[in-house]
Amino acid sequence: MKLPFTPNFPIFRNVSVGFLLLLLSLPLIPVESQAARSKSRLSLDSYNDTLGLPPVASVRLPKGSGLRQAPKAPARPAFRGPLLPLDRAWKPLMQRLVADGFERGKVETLFTSLGPQSYSPAYMAAKIAELHGVGGIGINRSGNSVPELPENYEQPLSDVTVGSCLEFIKNHSEILAAIEDRHGVPAHVVIAVLLVETGLGLDLGSDTALRALAGMAATTTPALLGKNGNAGQAQRVRPAALAATLKNKSDWAYNEVKALIRYADQVGADAAKIPGSIYGAIGICQFMPSNIEPYGVDGDNDGKIDLFSAVDAMYSVANYLEAHGWHGAGNASQRFAVIRAYNHDNFYAARVLGVSNHVGRAIAGKVHPGRSATAGIGPVPASALDPSLRRAKRGGPKIKGLGSYQGLLE
Repeated sequence: MKLPFTPNFPIFRNVSVGFLLLLLSLPLIPVESQAARSKSRLSLDSYNDTLGLPPVASVRLPKGSGLRQAPKAPARPAFRGPLLPLDRAWKPLMQRLVADGFERGKVETLFTSLGPQSYSPAYMAAKIAELHGVGGIGINRSGNSVPELPENYEQPLSDVTVGSCLEFIKNHSEILAAIEDRHGVPAHVVIAVLLVETGLGLDLGSDTALRALAGMAATTTPALLGKNGNAGQAQRVRPAALAATLKNKSDWAYNEVKALIRYADQVGADAAKIPGSIYGAIGICQFMPSNIEPYGVDGDNDGKIDLFSAVDAMYSVANYLEAHGWHGAGNASQRFAVIRAYNHDNFYAARVLGVSNHVGRAIAGKVHPGRSATAGIGPVPASALDPSLRRAKRGGPKIKGLGSYQGLLE
């Protein structure tokens, strides 16, 4: 038999038939099985890529090592079942936390629990808009669930009227007296801070503190900031100033993320479920996480600083104000400066002082119990009139949803 394509050489004529029969007798390569194996490894390789690990098939022993290549196995033997959704935008931040000593498994769990599309640059954009005095539109929280309140948390008041405020003060009269003896801060000042911050615990924030802080920490460049929503406003800032602010505030937020995780560990809470403001302040007193260690107080002596406890929150506020010079604040401008150290905003300080005077008059029986407990507002000392405040007084651009306390005055 001579095949039409057989070369005219004796050796090929002798082997052509046998070679063809040999080829026909070999089993077909199971292409589908190879595809199936690739597919089965896809989710694990994607997971490893998210965590900065090499793909399963890329690990090879050097030739001549004398070691046998082990069978392919998942890089994480403990992993079972379908992968939980994880927003890949968190990857650089997760790697940074692991490099700083946080346990990899804890970091994975925290950010996985935030959800598949949890990263948003809107928190950083809002911060930039506020700092640089450009118009902003607030945070769009549509589609995000309200964070869980801490276990056993009880809202202290049903409505922040003068009557309910006085009832709160009466129920904590001994504690407030002890706080004033220890820290020198009067009850009406402590209560005013808590009223302006959270309405004595009524509004603890509609975001999780971790999502807000991590969102700012992960937004490090104008490209990540994007151009939509708040970002469009923030992009109006000069490029050099924008880059400097992004660097400064992302580093600041990263340190707050670390402090939040450590605090959650200390009190046995889930850091991913702690409610907070759009800038990550937590508790009835709205402390930034990094302020808890130096200024937080275990007022009820239960072994932990729980800022969702009214007692711990009141002690912590007084301790903070004392540490920032309340004892030496003999006039209105000095007291204004101390309150402004709590929240670096002139309007905030003016409102706290105004509300404290209002609460003081209520304690003296000079305010009707049905009135709002936050109806008072104090003047802003002339020494505090910085450029941003003057712009606002002239009717310049206002930032919606960024710390406006107008609703407290109604």
